[in-house]
Amino acid sequence: MIYTFLLLFIVIVSLIFLEEYLGDYNKYVYWGLCIIMILLCAFRTIGVDPDSEAYEEIFKTHENNPELLVEASFLFFSGIVQRFTDDVHYLFLIYAILGVTIKFIALRQLSPWYFLPLAIYFGNYFILHDYIQIRASIASGMLLLAIKPLSEGKKKKAILFFLIANIFHYSSLAFYPILFFNNRLSQIWKYLLIAIMPIGVVLFLLHYDFFSALPIPYIQDKIEMYKALTERGIFDELSLKNVFIWIQYCIILYSLYFYDTMLEKCPALPLLLKITAYSMACFFALSSISVVAGRLHELLGIVELALFPCVCYTIRPQYYGRIAVCFIGAVEMYFTLFVWELLDFAME
Repeated sequence: MIYTFLLLFIVIVSLIFLEEYLGDYNKYVYWGLCIIMILLCAFRTIGVDPDSEAYEEIFKTHENNPELLVEASFLFFSGIVQRFTDDVHYLFLIYAILGVTIKFIALRQLSPWYFLPLAIYFGNYFILHDYIQIRASIASGMLLLAIKPLSEGKKKKAILFFLIANIFHYSSLAFYPILFFNNRLSQIWKYLLIAIMPIGVVLFLLHYDFFSALPIPYIQDKIEMYKALTERGIFDELSLKNVFIWIQYCIILYSLYFYDTMLEKCPALPLLLKITAYSMACFFALSSISVVAGRLHELLGIVELALFPCVCYTIRPQYYGRIAVCFIGAVEMYFTLFVWELLDFAME
C-alpha cells in the first residue's frame, strides 16, 4: 500500500507540470483522481490507520451503547448501512464520497490550478482526515467551502456550511470565531501575524489552559475525558519540534513579505492568513490538552490547501514555484507516513 501512496503522489506531481498541455482533459483527470482517492479511503484494510478499528466497533455496537460520545450523523449513517450489510467499509465509502468530493469542489473555487493544491492535500490532509479522522474530514471540507463566501462578505452562506460541519464533528464549533474575521489585513493584524509564534511559544511553555473557562456541559465532558486520557499517557504531548507549525509560520512571514503580489492573485489571502494564525493559536493556547490542541490546529489548518500554492505567484519562472510547493507537500507526506507513521502498512 505504501507504494500506492508514493505512486499516486508522483502522478499528482507529474500532472502539476503537465497541466497546460492537458487542456480540457484536466477536469476529467482531476475528477478521476477524486474517484481513486475515494476508493482508496473506503476500502482500506481495517487497522491500517489508528481509528478504523474503533469506528468498526462503534458501527457494530452503537445500538447497544446509547451513551456513546459520537455525533448523531455517524450513528445515522451507521444505521443506514447496517440495513444492507455489516461491512463497515460501506460506511467508510459514504464518508469518503462526502469528505473527498467536498474538498475537490472547494479547491476548484479557491485555486486556478487543478493539481497544485492536491500536492499539499495528498501529502497531509488526505491521510490525516479522509483516511483517518473521517468525521473531521467533512467538517474541514465545509470550512474550505466557506472561504469564498466569507471573503466576499456572505456570512449567512458560511454559517450554513458551519452548521453542516457541526453535524459531522463537534470540534467544528471552533469555526464560528472566523465569522469575525474580515478579508482585510490592517497593520495591527500584520504585527499579530508576525508575533503569533513568539507569543505562542510563551503560552506553550506556560501550559496555559484555556478550556477551564468554558462552561459548556458537553464540551466540558469531552475535555475532562481528554484530560484523564492525557494524564494516563494515552495521547502524546505536543512538541515545538512539530514541523507543520513551523511551515505555517514560514508561509505567513513569506506571504506578508510578498503580500501585494499574492493578494492580486488570491483575493482571499487576508482571510487565509488569519485562519492559519487562528490554527496556530489553538495549537499553543490549548496545548495542556494535547489531543484537543492538535485536532483543532489540524482542523483549521485545512486552509493551507488554498494558501500554500499561492507561493507560485511570487517565483519566476513559475516552474520553480511549483517545485517549491511540491517540496512542501513531499515534506508533509514524509512526516505523516515515515516519521509519525500514521498508517501501519504492515497490516496490509
